[in-house]
Amino acid sequence: MTDTLPTVVLVHGAWHTPYHYQVYIDALRSQGFTVYCPHLPSSNGSSPPTASFAEDVTCVRSTIKGLVELGQQVLLIMHSYGGAVGTDAVQDLTITERKECNESGGVIHLLYLCAYLLQPHGSIYQTMESLDVAHLWPQFMDDAEDGTSFPKDPGLWFYGGVDKKVIDEELVPRLVRLPLSVIHAKTSGDAWKRLPVTYVFTTDDYSVPRSFQDIMIDRVRSEQVDLVTVECDSSHSPFITKTQEMVRVAVGAAEDPRNLK
Repeated sequence: MTDTLPTVVLVHGAWHTPYHYQVYIDALRSQGFTVYCPHLPSSNGSSPPTASFAEDVTCVRSTIKGLVELGQQVLLIMHSYGGAVGTDAVQDLTITERKECNESGGVIHLLYLCAYLLQPHGSIYQTMESLDVAHLWPQFMDDAEDGTSFPKDPGLWFYGGVDKKVIDEELVPRLVRLPLSVIHAKTSGDAWKRLPVTYVFTTDDYSVPRSFQDIMIDRVRSEQVDLVTVECDSSHSPFITKTQEMVRVAVGAAEDPRNLK
């Protein structure tokens, strides 16, 4: 392992808070990483919603900006919805862009854990539409008149392979309702064109099914992006079900020879 690891900024998914990632955060810290996991404003549980996708991007960008302006190199790890947020947040904060401005520090690698890796002007809802599954949303989600949504079966949706007692007593009670606006929000980021990317495919994922992951990666590959993929036999939460494997993936991303080229 390298003597100096990059600082990790972990962007959590929708419905979740940093609490759900604590096992992974602790494991990364035990490996030697410094880890920040900002609490996304849209995950504040407010009904009706009081925060949006744009505020989530601003929150993550503020965290990253503060670190790179101190000269730190950042490994950005994004899970699920966090992929859309993180990709937008890192615009002009990549190591390559900062070098062009004679500035030190910057994001050196993008690591997506079964995350939304979207084209500019795309949205999560458009991804569902492109696979002709958007009409199935009401089958799996409880949408309220206040503009929020919650999975009808969050254990199945997120936590396949996790102990049922942990799901029922620790994980599901701390989930929050999702502002539906974030599903329809259009992204603008394309930092994956300028940085090395690692994408973790999850083979048993109900929340971001493999078909979603494949179509997003196929679109990115069509643009000759510097992309490495990892297969993980997991549900939507590999940071829980395959914690040490995901730590090894993070170490691999941190030490990737494509970084800083």
